[in-house]
Amino acid sequence: MNTQRVQLWIALVGFAIGAFILHDRIHPPLANLTNFWATLFASADLVLVSILFLFRKTALWALLLNSFLAYLGIIMMTDLTIVSTLEGWIKVSPREQPLAWLMESMFPDIAILVGDLMVGMALYRVIVSPPQKQTTS
Repeated sequence: MNTQRVQLWIALVGFAIGAFILHDRIHPPLANLTNFWATLFASADLVLVSILFLFRKTALWALLLNSFLAYLGIIMMTDLTIVSTLEGWIKVSPREQPLAWLMESMFPDIAILVGDLMVGMALYRVIVSPPQKQTTS
């Protein structure tokens, strides 16, 4: 494994560990079925995606699973932000205090997830690209 590949893989695992801990803390999986699914998807990201990215033959499956989980998370958290705003669960109005609303919404979590998606795409490119010849100066 080259250095860049290792660094990207560690970054991806770091995102997955953070997501798993966050979901496990906020959504205890034994509380109800909805909480179970959130933690299950985070653990699938941690275990399956990380393992699949270790091998060149399974890198495409890792990219597809990572992308699916990222898009699913983005959609679900955006939906939660919209519902939270409309139902008044977020106590700040997006019209009156847009920055405060943005901080209380799921936007920071979505931004982290977009970072995870981009690291996964970069890792896939590094894995499937042919090795570069090293030149000596």
